[in-house]
Amino acid sequence: MGSIWSLLSKLLAGSQKHDETTSLPIFHKIIAIVGALIRHRRDLVILNLPHLVMVLRQLVLSIRHIRPQLGPKQSKLVTDTLPKWINATDPLAVEEARALARLLETLSTKSIPKFRSANLSDKKAESLANAFSKYAGFILNAYIDAMNDPLCTLPLELRKELQSGLFSLCDMLNEHGRDSLMVSTLDTGGKAILKSLWQEYEKQKYVGKG
Repeated sequence: MGSIWSLLSKLLAGSQKHDETTSLPIFHKIIAIVGALIRHRRDLVILNLPHLVMVLRQLVLSIRHIRPQLGPKQSKLVTDTLPKWINATDPLAVEEARALARLLETLSTKSIPKFRSANLSDKKAESLANAFSKYAGFILNAYIDAMNDPLCTLPLELRKELQSGLFSLCDMLNEHGRDSLMVSTLDTGGKAILKSLWQEYEKQKYVGKG
C-alpha cells in the first residue's frame, strides 16, 4: 500500500515542466484507483489514512485555475505546483470536479472489503466516515487554500460540482471540528470561505425538514 500511495502522490506532485496538453485520463485513473481502494480494501486503507489525506489534498489542489492576466513570474509560481501532465492553459474542468466530488462521497459509502476471512464480523458493510472524521478538515483546508489563493481561482461551475463531496466532508467534521478548524489554521479570508460553505451545507441539509 505504501508504494501505491507514493506513486499516486508523485503523479500529483508539482513540476517545473509540463506537457503541451493536459492528460485527463491520468486524473480519472487516479480517481478510479483511490475509489476502488476505498470501496474494496477499506481494511488496508484505514491503516494508511494520512497517505489517503495527502493524495486527496493533491487532487483538490490540482483543479485550481490560474487567474487571468498574471505576469510570467506569478504564473510560474502556480504552474510549478501543478503536476507535469496538467497544462495551465488547459486546466481540469467540470467533469473532473464531478469525479472528485464522487470520490469524496465514497468515503461515507458503506461497503464490504473484498478479502478472505473466517471472521463474519469482517463482512459487515461499513464506511470510512468515522475513522476519517478527524482528517476531513485537512481536505476542506485544501479547498479553502485553493479558494483563498490570490493567484488562483476555482470557477463557479467547478465549485458547484464539488459541493456534494465537500458537504460529505462537513458531515464527518461536525460543528466541533469546524470550530477547531476555524481557530487553529484559518486566516480571516479562510474563515469567511468556510463560513460560507457551512451555510450552504446546512441549507441543503435541512431542505425538506420541518
